[in-house]
Amino acid sequence: MNTLVGNPQEDFLVIDDVKTHFDLGSKFLTRESKGVVKAVDGVSLTIRKGEILGLVGESGCGKSTLSRTIMQLLRPTSGRIWLKGRELTALSDKQIRSERINFQMIFQDPYASLNPRMTVLDTLAEAVRTRHPELKGDELRARVAQLLRTVGLNPFQMKRYPHEFSGGQRQRVAIARALAPEPELIIADEPVSALDVSIQSQILNLLKKLTSELGLTMIFISHDLSVVRYISDRIAVMYLGKIVELGDAEAVVDHPLHIYTKALMSAIPEPDPVSERSRTRIVLEGDPPSPMAPPDGCKFWPRSPVEHDERMRHEEPPFEEHVPGHWVSKCPFCVQETQAG
Repeated sequence: MNTLVGNPQEDFLVIDDVKTHFDLGSKFLTRESKGVVKAVDGVSLTIRKGEILGLVGESGCGKSTLSRTIMQLLRPTSGRIWLKGRELTALSDKQIRSERINFQMIFQDPYASLNPRMTVLDTLAEAVRTRHPELKGDELRARVAQLLRTVGLNPFQMKRYPHEFSGGQRQRVAIARALAPEPELIIADEPVSALDVSIQSQILNLLKKLTSELGLTMIFISHDLSVVRYISDRIAVMYLGKIVELGDAEAVVDHPLHIYTKALMSAIPEPDPVSERSRTRIVLEGDPPSPMAPPDGCKFWPRSPVEHDERMRHEEPPFEEHVPGHWVSKCPFCVQETQAG
């Protein structure tokens, strides 16, 4: 194990060199391989109990695939994952189904993730019974009512269907469903990106409040660094299946090291129009390379505004601790001392 990987028997969530690749099969006549999509390509992390880790990056960088791999909705191609000392990657599908009450997911689109033919009562009752199969009748309804109050909804709404709620209310129902089995880990995959800006702040504040009050650990996934920096204790920046920067939220936002992180930061508009007009943006060239054919060496060199030499186009940079607690993919062209901090 590398130094990013903690002690699986002591740390809350440990991810050790996880890769999730998708084989596209072979061509019909020639049997030639169509290729392999390297969606997650060697991620190691240790997540502390009670923290909110923000996972940020462009669409297609592997964030959602990593979240589904942690949930074991997708089995990794290689690597290992431990939750509270139990190796999830060693469990059978049946064992995973029973273990999943300890970790739940909030999806981006609550209307798609909620069954339109089930009332809120039925949806939440089903989730509650995964942890407490003995609850029935009034006791079960009381638990559902408590969940609705916890997420800021009126219990009198429990007999409504998802289409009878607004987008923000539906996301609150989805959060209540994730809380119903009393998990310790919540993975929130772009939970506010489909909501109006005015509603986003309400949901973010709710998630922060619940994490603190219920002692939850959360992985919060977004492509929006401004959202991630508001809610997270630490931030991991992902690019083309790999983590390129990791550190405390304040350090990553105020003193980004990798030029990709700086580009994400420069894309956040300033509220002050004078500052907005005067600041220099880092403009990336082209689209991210295909995960079917990632570049050799530094994965970022084809889009970097800083020219890379031949060596860094073939030699992958190490992921190192630049200062205590702040890690970065140490390409000398992507991480320049004159740019840091």
